[in-house]
Amino acid sequence: MITTVRKTSEDFKKDGIDKSYDEVFGLICKNIAISIENRRFVYFIDAEYVMDTTKGDRYENLAPAYWKVLDAGLEQLKYSEEETANDFCRSYNAVLDNLIRLSERIVDSLKQSDYKMEKQIEWFTRIRETPAEGFEEAVQRLLFVNQMFWQTDHRLTGLGAWDSYLFPYYENDRKKGRLSREDAREILKDLYRVLHENYKYKSNVLMGDTGQIFVLGKSDSQGRYLCNDLTYLLIEAMKEVQQSEPKCLLRVNKNTPRDLIELALASITTGIGAPLLANDDVIIPELIKFGIDRKDVYEYTTSACWEPLIGGKSTSQNNMTALNYLKALDNLLKRERLEKIKTFKEFKFIYYIYLKRNLRAVKRVLHSKHFQYDPLLSVFTEDCFEKKQDVSWGGARYQHDGVTSVAMGDLVDVLMNIKEYVFEKKLYTLYDVKQMITLNFQGKDELCRELREKPSYYGTDEKAVIELVNEITTCVSEDIADYRSYQGGRMKTGLSGSSYLDSARNFGASFNGRRTGEPFTVHISNEDNNGFTEIINFASELNYDGGRLNGNVVDLMVSPDFIHNNWDKFVDFLILSIKKGFFEMQMNVVSSQTLIEARKNPEKFPNLIVRVWGFSAYFKDLPGEYQNVLIKRTLKNEKSM
Repeated sequence: MITTVRKTSEDFKKDGIDKSYDEVFGLICKNIAISIENRRFVYFIDAEYVMDTTKGDRYENLAPAYWKVLDAGLEQLKYSEEETANDFCRSYNAVLDNLIRLSERIVDSLKQSDYKMEKQIEWFTRIRETPAEGFEEAVQRLLFVNQMFWQTDHRLTGLGAWDSYLFPYYENDRKKGRLSREDAREILKDLYRVLHENYKYKSNVLMGDTGQIFVLGKSDSQGRYLCNDLTYLLIEAMKEVQQSEPKCLLRVNKNTPRDLIELALASITTGIGAPLLANDDVIIPELIKFGIDRKDVYEYTTSACWEPLIGGKSTSQNNMTALNYLKALDNLLKRERLEKIKTFKEFKFIYYIYLKRNLRAVKRVLHSKHFQYDPLLSVFTEDCFEKKQDVSWGGARYQHDGVTSVAMGDLVDVLMNIKEYVFEKKLYTLYDVKQMITLNFQGKDELCRELREKPSYYGTDEKAVIELVNEITTCVSEDIADYRSYQGGRMKTGLSGSSYLDSARNFGASFNGRRTGEPFTVHISNEDNNGFTEIINFASELNYDGGRLNGNVVDLMVSPDFIHNNWDKFVDFLILSIKKGFFEMQMNVVSSQTLIEARKNPEKFPNLIVRVWGFSAYFKDLPGEYQNVLIKRTLKNEKSM
């Protein structure tokens, strides 16, 4: 029997503050190289002086509460002198003192530069004592906070809801005649360029995997759609700049204006793959069921790619590990006495036993996490100040654990094939299936080809398929219902995951014609469908309750000609799909011809952008195996259209 030793947040709190953190953060603010360039915004990362502490896991995949430094000066965020007898309060204030010292260093560097930087000098002088005054200054402050999270090695740092917390400054400047719409457009384009320039340093697993996502649009409690001129302007500027960074997620609901849907589609069809669409009509009710307070739920953003969380109030880690749905089936076939299994119902029952065993392993991974003391994140996370608690002690309002998943599409196809070939037609036994996948279909090339050429079941609106997926995810949902992290957080899963290549690389063959090492199915996708409506019907019938809300992305491959030749119909399709009830949607709008040519001659396509996992990246920067997956999916899609 395996015993898991679980600590509580109180156990970690008893360890006290990490004094090395205060010392290292102070040294960073004192010593990092400040780079001043002749441009609108000051933004720099000293890659030679990044924080490195080893006392636990680093928080990442988060959107800090940037608005705290917009609404107040750094001094105003501090505890009073009397409260600094508390170790955490003293450490919290030390972060702010060091940020002030860094801002003073920046002012000195600006004054010594050869450029005319009076405006920037004023911004960094004011940041100590006063709130941001205008739109441009507000943008500079968010950049200042953002660069410090990267400097302290918080990977995949999100950007939050820009058209919410930046809009008051935009609107006030417009009303006072200090800012034209064209001025704001140029400011935003400069903002995008600044965030893009360090994308290689910021990239995590793959080039372009930075987590730099900003969120637009939202719903209110009556279901009305809320957007503003800045919502449109942010998409317009992104469309014009044509970069892989930063990423954009647009929240939508059934009342989203048609012209905003059209603008989003126009941006997507340039090839940048953004924005990703998130359906409030589905996501918000599920967040409420999961336990997110109604006063917070309408402000949700996402972490690195697609996983919903409450920006600035949550330290939920949504990419802690991945659940491979095929692994339990593989273990079943290799360990069970297969001749005793007489029915498909019995076979599924045994699969669920193995699936729950895999979930125990997942839970052990989650319970092994011990997050670092992090007063910088605590400064920019709501509730920590009031509680006088660091985020690692449970200071944030929400601290849930998120798990992604892979191979659900492959699992469903395999199960349906086993049902047909073994239990219905009785062409093979389970032992035969075991032998074939163990030997990687050696001597069974014809059957392998037959299985590969069969249209995928996954992503179709066949009732039996939808029921099977919901049955599998319900098994997971019920098993994780009583999970609690050391901070009291619940566990959540989804049907999207980034490791459809990495998890498959050393994984054996599967009874859908997939040979050893070949990629798993990507998200919720099916290029065999004769129409996009079918996969929307499928996605809208899935159950997302019981914690099944950690990202469920419908991933479409669409040819540019198809959209351009059917523009109004495709906009209608998106609007009807929102009403039908998909959870999230992203798409690659590119032709196979373009991708094949770009693979052969990358120098001719230096700026070709594609959608990967939940982010956009330059095609030339992707490993060949990812390029191959995109080409294969595009070719398959074009044949079915």
